[in-house]
Amino acid sequence: MTQPLITAPGEYLDIAAEDYHGREICPAPSISSSGLKTILNKSPRHYWHGSALNPNRPPESTKTHFRVGKAVHDVILLADRWEEFYHITPAGFSAAHHKKWEAEMPAYIEAVEAGKTILNETEAQTVQAMAREVRANQFANAALINGDPEVTLAWQDSQTGVWLRVRPDFRPHSVKSGHDLRIVPDVKTAADASRQVFERAIANNGYHMSAALYADGIKAIYGHYPTHWLHVVVEKDAPHVVALWELPGEDIERGRWLNRRAINAFADCLHKGKWPGYADEVAQCGLPYWERKRVDEGITPDGLAWADAA
Repeated sequence: MTQPLITAPGEYLDIAAEDYHGREICPAPSISSSGLKTILNKSPRHYWHGSALNPNRPPESTKTHFRVGKAVHDVILLADRWEEFYHITPAGFSAAHHKKWEAEMPAYIEAVEAGKTILNETEAQTVQAMAREVRANQFANAALINGDPEVTLAWQDSQTGVWLRVRPDFRPHSVKSGHDLRIVPDVKTAADASRQVFERAIANNGYHMSAALYADGIKAIYGHYPTHWLHVVVEKDAPHVVALWELPGEDIERGRWLNRRAINAFADCLHKGKWPGYADEVAQCGLPYWERKRVDEGITPDGLAWADAA
């Protein structure tokens, strides 16, 4: 069995992303924000299937838009190490055409074997342009300096004892030192960074749940909550507009309530050794409330639909 990288609650600066996402790093089964959202929005069975608890866990696949988004994140926060993780192919490159790209194939094959993310020239140019816009915004740039990227925080839940872990994009030194102003930035890419659209993204992607768990991790390790949670959002298409959206404290509390439901479910599944799906036993499933309302509004006191009564 692989030895855990984490033996006690605390901060860990040297845990690789592939270890954090790819295997169990704590002394006992642990769960991250994405796992809690899977339990709540899908089912415990879905979580177990993609977790380190599954001995036949399927390999993860990265979609194109996630790949570009991760590249933007890394070029902003890990600029000095970016070339360790990415390989850029020239315009028009195709690995299927060995002869045409004979000179470029050795570097490409070496990058693939090393597990690097492959970006084409257009994608790389877009990534760099997005990063430039973030750096050009004085408030975004200020929020992303004087700190450490991708610090792993791990602790045990006070109510259930299960291990929890987070990996904030950026841990400002002010958070560690306990400075009065503790802004935690979170870099996001979006097709549309406008308020109305990003509000939907917060709800659809559970950003409020993530912020709540990250804040709880900061409290558990450093003894205090961050004062502000800031989404630094950059659009994928030119002119790559940057929007700075602070997540309201009351929405973080809503995320914390949802996390509690998911943490309790995770603890219960671990205790019982069972990971249920949607309805492992017979349960009722009928019309959604809006369809029931539509039908009910059309029924007369004698039970006839309005059309029949006419």
